[in-house]
Amino acid sequence: MMTTLKEKWAKYRETYPEMQLYALVDGLQYERCFDDELTYLEGTNNPLFRQFPDAEIAFAGPWLFDMNQSQAWEEKFLRLENVAPAVSWLYSTRSLDKLTRHLESQLNIRLKTGKTALLRFYDPRVLHQMPHIFTPEQLIEFTKDIEEWSYQLDNNHYVVKGK
Repeated sequence: MMTTLKEKWAKYRETYPEMQLYALVDGLQYERCFDDELTYLEGTNNPLFRQFPDAEIAFAGPWLFDMNQSQAWEEKFLRLENVAPAVSWLYSTRSLDKLTRHLESQLNIRLKTGKTALLRFYDPRVLHQMPHIFTPEQLIEFTKDIEEWSYQLDNNHYVVKGK
């Protein structure tokens, strides 16, 4: 995947110079794989669990990394992607903070019972089901301003798009 990701990224940058590459990483899977917690680095990453009470477990939740600012992380994320359902790649023109806010707004869903549930879209196993769960309109809103959202599952590569 490393060569493929770099080649794809180079092609995107040629066509869309304003395009950004982000990695959405499951913090708990990262910790299990590398025996190390993800930590906040201003301008490089944002935890999606930033609000109380979720902030207390931010290390274990989803993290969004701006890959232009965190190229040193790329090798680790590619290794993690190959051993656990923990990484997806997003191409977007949004800034790190704006994309983080959009993804944060998608974390909680209201069930028919009226209860709130966590939508673990940062897990590729769940992300893979999104086109089957959401209506076309919901998928468009979910992937708003995300040109492409790719992930690996069972050694196959997939893309989620709402357009």
